[in-house]
Amino acid sequence: NSAGYNLPALLIGSEGTLGIITDVTVKIYPIPSHVIAASCTFDDLHTAAEAVTTIRMLGIPVSRIELLDEISIRAFNQSIKNEELQPMEEKATLFLEFSSHSESSVIADLSAAQAVCVDDLEGSNFVSARDEMTRNKVWAARHKLYYSSIALRGGGDDGATSQSTIVTDVCVPLSSFADIISATAEDLRDLDVFGTCFGHAGDGNFHCILPLRPDDTDEYKDKVFKVIELMTERAINVFGS
Repeated sequence: NSAGYNLPALLIGSEGTLGIITDVTVKIYPIPSHVIAASCTFDDLHTAAEAVTTIRMLGIPVSRIELLDEISIRAFNQSIKNEELQPMEEKATLFLEFSSHSESSVIADLSAAQAVCVDDLEGSNFVSARDEMTRNKVWAARHKLYYSSIALRGGGDDGATSQSTIVTDVCVPLSSFADIISATAEDLRDLDVFGTCFGHAGDGNFHCILPLRPDDTDEYKDKVFKVIELMTERAINVFGS
């Protein structure tokens, strides 16, 4: 989770020109015996992001915690072609996963996070699942996000593709996370730029998926780069990256 250089990748990518790795220590973690996935919707993105900050600040153990805005959920809903997947309410949604070797511990962690989301921050539709198939369904919107986002600006010869899509990446202190991801979503609305906002929220890390079409005007592209400029400036101003 460091914002500095990725030294292992740097050395490996240099193919011996910067240095040679002569000794590697690997730590092996056992697969947890108990895993629970959950999701919860919120009326606005800022409140959903506040839930992330609160859960992390309280030290509630969570294996994964990710946040999708309402446009991301809309993209997922329109991508559904499998009857086993159901459309979701188009609101900012938090996705969580808890794991432990103790069943009582993982249930306690789930309950603590649910209290933050529902009781403290008035989230709704809090659902959880234990078996792997249902857990995958709970997380399906997150797993399908990249291509479903592109598909909303796709279709025909003039549609967006993965090659024409920009994915941004900023990381900010958790204390600033809610304000900055919300401000970025507002930029997208104010500038009339299509994009989905989502994040590996537990680390204060978030992205925008910004699909570009061949027929986009220069004016539209300027707006896209303005969004990127603003989110980057905000991240740097709070000592993020």
